[in-house]
Amino acid sequence: MADEIIAGEPARYPAPVGARLSEITNRVSWGAIWAGVMIALGIEMLMTLFGLFIGFGMYNYRAPNPFAGIPPWTTAWYLFTAAVSMFLGAWSAARLSGSAVRETGILHGMATWGLATLATVLILAVGTWSVLREGVNVLSAAAITTEAMAHAPQTPPPLANTAQQANRAVSEVEANPGPVAQNTANIVSSLSLRIWGGVLLGFITAIFGGWMGRAGTVLVRGEAIPGPTRLAA
Repeated sequence: MADEIIAGEPARYPAPVGARLSEITNRVSWGAIWAGVMIALGIEMLMTLFGLFIGFGMYNYRAPNPFAGIPPWTTAWYLFTAAVSMFLGAWSAARLSGSAVRETGILHGMATWGLATLATVLILAVGTWSVLREGVNVLSAAAITTEAMAHAPQTPPPLANTAQQANRAVSEVEANPGPVAQNTANIVSSLSLRIWGGVLLGFITAIFGGWMGRAGTVLVRGEAIPGPTRLAA
């Protein structure tokens, strides 16, 4: 049996006996892809928790604007988290696939990015639904409290003023729904743009991760070529 070395370095991923070059370089390793997805999600969770720690630590109720600095920090850390997690996940998937072909490594990185993005969206959807449900419960409790205050025989002046301000605000919203709807649309549009930027940045870094994580060498065992024979005199 003869050995063929690709890339001129000691082989790190020996191929099984009888394997062809096309079977080594063109295969899809789903195990490597899922491993890359798990690594990407783990790093994403780790960095997200650290970002929340820093973000909530920046809150100062004594300041004129307690939330000053938090939105820029959140956006920057979200983009950084998406870039690093997808790069490392794609790099790991390409390296574990054992392929030295550039296109194969990039495709493994892209597959890792797609599955990790889908899993992240599902996790965010579940978490957002929980937050919305809690918000609905709080609003329901507030409505019940307001109704009880309205039917109370005697209402203290501070509570009465608060109830009047709340009713006035609701009346203004009902009378002018346009500005409120426009503000909501602007918030949703800005949030969608930030999410799109993070997903796009993760896609780009996943391509680079798959390209840089591919195996450097592959050892392929082929058939031995018989050399010339010399007859004995």
